Amino acid sequence: MLQWESVPELNAMRLLDADPFVRFFAEQPLTLRYRLNGESRIHYPDLLVERDNDPKELWEIKSARDAARDEVAARTALLCADLPAYGYAYRVVYAEEVCRQPRLSNALEILKWGRGPITAVERERIRAILNRLPAVTWGAAVSGTLGRNGRHSLCRLVLEGMLAFDVNQKLGLDTRFTLSRMRFAP
Repeated sequence: MLQWESVPELNAMRLLDADPFVRFFAEQPLTLRYRLNGESRIHYPDLLVERDNDPKELWEIKSARDAARDEVAARTALLCADLPAYGYAYRVVYAEEVCRQPRLSNALEILKWGRGPITAVERERIRAILNRLPAVTWGAAVSGTLGRNGRHSLCRLVLEGMLAFDVNQKLGLDTRFTLSRMRFAP
């Protein structure tokens, strides 16, 4: 169970949850105490994000307008400069970006269908098809060509990082799913 303080924070969590390269994320994970313009301050970053092979990131979700405010911009500059010494990157993620469509609706669809595990038979069915063809389509999953759990199988394999599709194009019958850089294990 995660808590959020705004819809953009919720949307950021949804996008992170659907990203197979995100190993871990947590809301308001720590308290930062810092000095800015001679004053002691406290900041609670919105998210801690850990991706495969990347440094830990502390995210602050802000609208572009709020991020441009003098105080927020000064805090961001200070934390971006100082936190790497402690093993963290810091960045402001724009609320407008995490609400962008169709990426958000695609993530929600992948999460809806891909939550549970798939059988070895379902996994092998997709692997065998991709040995013969460069891609499988969402239409094949919807029509039953990939078996009765075709949507579930495709979405699960996306969440596992085995398959990929263009998340910036609306998911439709012609959407092509291909092997990702992680590939199927032998």
